Amino acid sequence: MLKANRSVGASVILFLLTALPAAGQELSKEEKDTGFVAMFTGKDLSGWEYLGKSTSPFSLQDGAIHYKGGNGWLCYTVKEYPDFELRCDFKLIKKGGDGGIFFRASKDSAGGANWPSQRYELQVKDYPEQGRLWNLPYELDKETVAKVRKPLGEWETYRLIVQGNKVEAHLNGARVVTSDKAKPGKEGYIGLQAEGGEQAFRNLRVRPLKP
Repeated sequence: MLKANRSVGASVILFLLTALPAAGQELSKEEKDTGFVAMFTGKDLSGWEYLGKSTSPFSLQDGAIHYKGGNGWLCYTVKEYPDFELRCDFKLIKKGGDGGIFFRASKDSAGGANWPSQRYELQVKDYPEQGRLWNLPYELDKETVAKVRKPLGEWETYRLIVQGNKVEAHLNGARVVTSDKAKPGKEGYIGLQAEGGEQAFRNLRVRPLKP
């Protein structure tokens, strides 16, 4: 009887570990109340599609989306978001790592670089201009970036707000970059870029915004 009880207990523990979201992936009450949805469960990469010519460098490790080396991008295919707020944690694991968060992106991988042919990008890179934007003019507060950046290997947070022609990003709670030059009303996907190095992402959540 004791052996049977142990077996049942082990089965219950296994069920809880596989059925519940990974720690930290669950939405807060504030996020639920304001319309956020989780983009990643911490258990698998469902809802995400690798777009690139080579083997995908993305994998699931320790409840996070991880990549090491390679060139390509991971597209969140569940829905297109022209106007949205995105929140996530990211970690630069090795010095010199380069990556990014694509938004308003087309679902393709054009040319030899394996990036979407149409996209904007919020940089996730090991350099002093962390938080800069790509493919549109921007204003970056480098002094604030220097103050709020965390050491290599520590988790950091991004909050990206895209609405009409305006884009702004917050790094570890501080607004560091703004732009009012985005093309409004443009449908597009959100995705994660791998461009060498090693990085991880977790706690990805998004909510649509009105134009």
